[in-house]
Amino acid sequence: MALCTFSNNYHMFDITPVENLFIQEFMLKAPGDFVKIYLYGLKQCYCRDSSENSIESFARALDLEQDVVKNAFRYWERQGILKTSEDEHGNFSVEYYNIKDILYSRDISNEKVLYKYRDFNQNLQLIFDKRLLTPQEYLRIYDWLEVLQLPKEVVLMMIRFYLSKKGPKLSINYLDKVAEQWAKDGIDTLQKAEEYIESCESYYQDTIAVLKYLGIHRPPTKAELELYRKWHNQWDFSLNAILQACKETTKTSSPNLGYLDKILENLHNLNIKTSQQIQEYLKNREKMSGNIKAVLFELGYRDTTPTPEHQAFYYKWSNEWKLEHDVIILACKHCVRKNLNTSFESLDTLLKQWIDNGLRTKDDIKDYLKKKQKLNAEIQAVLDKAGEQRPITAAVRKLYNRWTKEWEMSYELVLLAAEYSVAAKNKLSFMNKILYNWRNGNIKTADEARAEHERHLKGLYVVGENKPLKKQVDFSKFEQHSYTDEELEFLFEDIENG
Repeated sequence: MALCTFSNNYHMFDITPVENLFIQEFMLKAPGDFVKIYLYGLKQCYCRDSSENSIESFARALDLEQDVVKNAFRYWERQGILKTSEDEHGNFSVEYYNIKDILYSRDISNEKVLYKYRDFNQNLQLIFDKRLLTPQEYLRIYDWLEVLQLPKEVVLMMIRFYLSKKGPKLSINYLDKVAEQWAKDGIDTLQKAEEYIESCESYYQDTIAVLKYLGIHRPPTKAELELYRKWHNQWDFSLNAILQACKETTKTSSPNLGYLDKILENLHNLNIKTSQQIQEYLKNREKMSGNIKAVLFELGYRDTTPTPEHQAFYYKWSNEWKLEHDVIILACKHCVRKNLNTSFESLDTLLKQWIDNGLRTKDDIKDYLKKKQKLNAEIQAVLDKAGEQRPITAAVRKLYNRWTKEWEMSYELVLLAAEYSVAAKNKLSFMNKILYNWRNGNIKTADEARAEHERHLKGLYVVGENKPLKKQVDFSKFEQHSYTDEELEFLFEDIENG
């Protein structure tokens, strides 16, 4: 038994010294979990009797997989600041070095690690051909295997592919970023790597085609490849569509993919995707710009330059909704005359409402107005017949539509009910009651209604002297209008009141 010992819980209130060299030279570039494992292991070195000093306890305490713990220690071993060993029974042990001693006194060789990957190293050197890798470069590549958990065959395929594109001067730093991205994207099998490379080959060749179209004869950069990937994957442009959009770059003396990106972004916002759509858009853009200015003028924006948002709205109205320009202008006048919001968003809502009511052309609107005028004339005749002095409101139209459409009462029956309601105080309410009773009594003709009315008078009460009736209306004698733009503007009322 030792003469002097610490109490069992001494280590909980003690400190663990960490060399500043570790913080400055090693910690800053290391993965976060690996730093935690190193520091936790350093603490255990100062508490040799602790029961937490094992791979299993490390994994449990740090909430990590045991393989991650082992990979972390191997990582620090490659950095030269500790040594790992594993006996024939699988017992794993770690020996920490003093970092000052390592950096200034000792020379830890990487031969053990290099030998571990002997076959892999031979394949690596075959891929790099005459370029000799340094031990430091080998160690960086081993990190992709142990830290990023990429399989050897995937790493070899990745290096071979990018060397074929970038040439023998390809830096390990560039490959380091690629490896991190592959690990992040889950490209961790040969099949996934082959599929990714196949798609990259397609993107690579397509990007070269775009660059050549712009007069740029060199391999694409990584940023340019990412741009093409965005156009194809996110914005759904084909190569032919992109090449068609390239024609728009003639406006600048030095076209590039950044300028083309702005063009494609505008087309994407306009929902113009195919080569044919782009060709048609570029051909008719000047005319469309003039039409948009006319719309802005009608809405009261005299000196406003059309924006991409304006283009997107107008393109939708004219190309997707197939609305005539005259109809759009008519909607603008309607917004102004009704003191509605004159934004393009408000105009868009109004035009959608018209479309929902089947109004796409001027002829549609003319037909609508004729039907509406006929309806108004019918309603006015009913009001006159009942002796009702009131304007034709949305509520009156709704009531009339209930009688004629929902209850399927003929116009003749409605007029007859109006005649019988002359003496009533609330004439429309009285008419509604009469028509409701006729509907429940399955009365379909005027003769049946008159007979029912006579029975009702004899059985219940006697009405006073009737007021003189208004004259009958012959709708066939109404003049048929040929509407001008001015008449359309003033005749057209809110669709929701129709």
